[in-house]
This record gives sequence, structure tokens and C-alpha cells, in this order.
Amino acid sequence: MTLPTVRLFLLGGTITMTKAPGENKALTSSSGVVPVVNADDLCRAVPGLDQVARLVARTDHMIASGNLNFQHAFDLAAEIQQTAQTGDTDGFVIIQGTDTLEEMAFILDCLLDIRQPVVVTGAMRSPAELSADGPANIMAAVTCAACKAIGRAGVVVVMNDEIHSAAFVTKAHTASIGAFQSPNIGPIGHLAEGQPYLLSVPVQGPKFALSASADIPKVALIKAAFGDDAFLLNMVEKSDCQGLVIEAFGAGHLPESYLAALDNMTGKIPVILCSRTGAGHIYQHTYGYKGAEMDLIRRGMVPSGIYNGLQSRLLLTLLLMSGASHNEIEKTFVI
Repeated sequence: MTLPTVRLFLLGGTITMTKAPGENKALTSSSGVVPVVNADDLCRAVPGLDQVARLVARTDHMIASGNLNFQHAFDLAAEIQQTAQTGDTDGFVIIQGTDTLEEMAFILDCLLDIRQPVVVTGAMRSPAELSADGPANIMAAVTCAACKAIGRAGVVVVMNDEIHSAAFVTKAHTASIGAFQSPNIGPIGHLAEGQPYLLSVPVQGPKFALSASADIPKVALIKAAFGDDAFLLNMVEKSDCQGLVIEAFGAGHLPESYLAALDNMTGKIPVILCSRTGAGHIYQHTYGYKGAEMDLIRRGMVPSGIYNGLQSRLLLTLLLMSGASHNEIEKTFVI
């Protein structure tokens, strides 16, 4: 039996981190782990991985995920898209740090339109810790990437034997191995006895084919807070940003201190209204007081639908890069 071919791209993250060579192996309060373990070594540490797929592993970067940026995502997506068209690869796995894993997965889901599974994974515990989750997550990710049916779901995040849609997943805990959750829909599948089970297929979101020469716009993200006097918003108003996302209270409400700056900004740049709660739709037709969603939409803010703040910032960035009109931006956020 011929094993499926899975290409694995390592970007870095906790899963690669241990004590630097030559240092005491025991972690102390005065020391920490650093990226050391490359893609080949990671894969060799997973027993039975070579029985799941013919793995082509590559170390692209060895960096903390907070240092990943749009260009990393664009380059990776372009290579995956091109490789998928050759027909010699059955699935793809991206391994990176969990700090920005949900954002990378979301961007890739917007950029890729292929039939092969694309799986993003990482680890919450480094190889230097007891019960490190990296090997199990790699095995689960490669198993899913080798399963043709997973490709129907778009890009997925596989952690802790759960399969999450890139369109809904978020990191909801600083340390738990079950940190990745999908508040609006839950996992779309899971692994049991080494087999992946896809239980639902989410509606696919917008797809973008961007020019490699397109400029990356500046899109700001701010969060409303109790007693907020719009200090940050006023700073953004004076900046040269080309788009703004505001995480508002509840279903889409802002303090009246925001209104003057918003009136100045909505006619110049797109301003997206989303919720700081992390789940649920932005309302459009319920509350009518000054600063409530009906008032804010009349002032030109664009409701984000079900997208959270991080997703809204990424989506607005891609829309601006594609040259989308205000009307097209509004339509894209209506889900």
C-alpha cells in the first residue's frame, strides 16, 4: 500500500524549544527554553509517524510566533498553492508557535483554495517539560493531513486530538493543552484510536488571490474599556492607518467619548465594529441609544458579523490589499 505524501513546514515555536546545547537540562527560574529542535528531529521523535505518511519535512524558520508576519503567511500560502497544483502532495502540515497560530491559520484559510487538507498545529508544552504535547499533536496533524476528507473543511487547526476550523478557532488559555477552542461552533471533528473523524464542514469564507507586489496596509486594532476616554482612538485618528477595527462592548456598543473621532474617521477609512466578548454576532437592529450598534452603523461603522477582533483585522487587511470598495467590505463581513 502506497502511503500518502504529506509536506510539513516548520516555522518554530514552543514545540521546537528546549535548553540550548551545553546548558543544564533542568529548567530553573533563571533559565528558559529557546528554539533548537528542527523539523527532521521533531518528526524522528514521533514513533510510528513513518507508517502514517511519506513525510517531506522542512525547517523554514526557528522563531517565536510573535515574530511571524504577513509576508511569512503570503510566501507559505503561495508555495502550498503552487505545490498543490502539481498533484504530487496529498496534504500539508504547518507547525508553529501557538501565540499567533489562530491568525496564521485564518490567513491561510483566506488565501488557499485547494482540495488537499491543510493542517496547522503546535504545542503548549516544550520538549523540556513533562508530558510534552508536541509529538501527539504532530502525529494527529499528519494523520489529518493524510486524510482526503479533511480537505473539505478548509484549513484546520489540530490540537489535543480536536479538529477546529480556522474560521472559528481561538487560543483561549495561556497554558492548557486544551487551549484551542471554537466558541461559536465547537470542534468540527476529533481523532479517536488514531483515526480522524470530521463531524461537520463549515461554510467557506472569502478567498483572496493577491498580487505579490501589493502593499500591506496599516490596520489598527483597539479594545474599548470601562471608563474609556478615547485616548487610544484619538491617537489612531491622528495616525496614517488605512483601516481600523474596534472591539466594542457586548453586542456592539461604544462610549459616547468615541463618537466625535469616529465621525471624523468613518468617511476616510473603513472602521469595523466587532465585539470584545469573543463569541456571537454583532447586533444591527436592537439598541438605538447614542453609541449603540444602530447609531454606530448610521455613523459609518461596518458590523463584523461573527468575526472577532483578530480575524476582522486580518480580513480587512486582505480586503484593502485586494482593492475592495467600501460596499465590498460591507458585504464580506456579513456572515
